[in-house]
Amino acid sequence: MFRNLFRRVPMGRALVERTRGLEEFFEGGSKVAKEGSEAVGRSWSAAELRLKSFDDLHKLWYVLLKEKNMLYSQKMMFRSTGHRMPNGERIPSVRRSMCRIKHVLTERALAETDLVKRQAAMRIINDL
Repeated sequence: MFRNLFRRVPMGRALVERTRGLEEFFEGGSKVAKEGSEAVGRSWSAAELRLKSFDDLHKLWYVLLKEKNMLYSQKMMFRSTGHRMPNGERIPSVRRSMCRIKHVLTERALAETDLVKRQAAMRIINDL
């Protein structure tokens, strides 16, 4: 039953670990992270994001969205057990990065000279 829960799937040349179910919403699978057990990164700056292509920003948006969902799931899990979530400062950092991606995309849309393309880009950005 649990054999297919974690499987290695060939993706091009590299093998990628693939998880299913609730394991994607928690760090380290379903194990609870210990307080202060890992170092976390910083949020992306707008200057760094301006150097990225649209495809890179799109991929980064969904990585951050998945991270945000995982962090909120962990926060709810800790709250239900009466504990405080370790590394709680990660949520604002992820949200800041997501806001900066939207800001950079809005800058690019406003720089567009074609009105139809600008309006289409703004609709896409507002739907994020």
